[in-house]
Amino acid sequence: MNGLFMENIYKSFGDVNVLNGVNFHVQKGEVHALLGMNGAGKSTLMKILAGDLSPNEGTITIDGIEYQFSSPSDAKKAGIGLVVQEVDTALFPSLTVYENIAADDIVETKRRPFLSWKQQKQRSEELLRQVGLSIPLNKLIHECTLHEKQLILLAKVLSSSARYIILDEPTAPLSETETKRLFDIMKQLKSQGVSFIYISHKLKEVKEICDRVTILRDGTVVHRGDVSQLSIEDMIRHMVGRSYETRKKETRTYSDQVIFEVKHLLIPKTNTTVNLQIRQGEIVGIAGLVGAGKTELAESLFAHTKTTGEWFIRGKRYTFSSPKEAIEAGICFIPEERRKQGLFMSETVRTNLTVRLLSSLTKGQWVIKRKEAEVAQQLIETLHIRPSSPHALVKQLSGGNQQKVVIGKWLQTNSDVFIFDEPTKGIDVNAKAEVFSIIRSLADKGKAILYLTSEFQELLDIADTIYVMVDGQLVKRFLAKEVTYEQLIYYSSGGDFHGTTSPFINKEETNVISS
Repeated sequence: MNGLFMENIYKSFGDVNVLNGVNFHVQKGEVHALLGMNGAGKSTLMKILAGDLSPNEGTITIDGIEYQFSSPSDAKKAGIGLVVQEVDTALFPSLTVYENIAADDIVETKRRPFLSWKQQKQRSEELLRQVGLSIPLNKLIHECTLHEKQLILLAKVLSSSARYIILDEPTAPLSETETKRLFDIMKQLKSQGVSFIYISHKLKEVKEICDRVTILRDGTVVHRGDVSQLSIEDMIRHMVGRSYETRKKETRTYSDQVIFEVKHLLIPKTNTTVNLQIRQGEIVGIAGLVGAGKTELAESLFAHTKTTGEWFIRGKRYTFSSPKEAIEAGICFIPEERRKQGLFMSETVRTNLTVRLLSSLTKGQWVIKRKEAEVAQQLIETLHIRPSSPHALVKQLSGGNQQKVVIGKWLQTNSDVFIFDEPTKGIDVNAKAEVFSIIRSLADKGKAILYLTSEFQELLDIADTIYVMVDGQLVKRFLAKEVTYEQLIYYSSGGDFHGTTSPFINKEETNVISS
């Protein structure tokens, strides 16, 4: 019996049932999409398959052999590979690229007394070439970009000869070119009998690359079948349990008063300078492809990296040398890598939500627990965080709920400037709508919002003004209501922004403003 079968899988955490008799079947040589809203049970099901968790009930059969995994090592030996969404949790930051790819072989040297480093480097180079990545083998992981780490991890999984590879939001950090390369690799491996379990909220990609789909809702399978038989609207309907209608962009008004401005801000990693201003209540978007320098800009604005320039908040001039100084002046930062930079993963929801408010929750050197609990519960209810217990560990929350916690810790700080770097990465359509609602409410209160993303449709849905970033520079500025998706793609891809009209721009249009 060829293929992977997970049958009657049940899993609960305390009194919370997460999986309720799930049946999941992957055929040999197919790309099988696993879909569902955040909290539907996808991650738990895959953690069971990868050996990170044990089910309360159920069986796993792979190519006719029944397995009981007690560790990730057991799953790996059975042919299961995992490319996680948060790649930093699966790589050794202080080791080199080739040492990470060869890590499993290095661990096995006790059983194999001789390890050829030359052969390991040759093998690593071959695997990197296979995933379309050309970087020095001796480069340290912590020096690599996010999309480089993603491809390195894929190369590492391929080195283990996995037959069933789990891809969790694999294209989130990838450019369109890198995504196409990944899909070409998947198709090549598919023809060799390798199967993929593809988890993504990018449903257009699911339609493009996947053969079959299983959809979970509330820990139960609500649909399985061929992807070709489902429209994107059908997928969303199964995921949320109702029809999904695209929200029409609201006409927003905001003040003419500039409350946040930077002049000659140096972005060290791109060696470029930026001038930018945001008015009171305005949502400004930064559109750029992966590698354009968006995260580097956000980190410089927050003084996360050593930089120079002038900041102006409500007319007052600042120069910052640390994030602490930026926070004290009223700047908040919601980073792209929320697990690494935005949360204390092993702490509770309450601790994470109140960490920025400790000065107002203490008496002497003691935290007033009652007051802390009240503030946390209020934020949980306001943000609709699930589960609603303030004592739940953040690492047990879905990606969408984790993101709400990252945002929530800033909401009662009376800050003026909110910087969002890829805030909807890895979250579903419902959680995305809730994040949008939070951002709009902040803007309605007069906050200055900066929204950086490679998801251009999001900017068209939420932003008032959009800048295009290419190679660390802001090359174009648009009013969001007067620009199209195609125009953003054109200029972000390096279209001539020095005067030549884009083929996507009507000759009569005159409202495109160079920054």
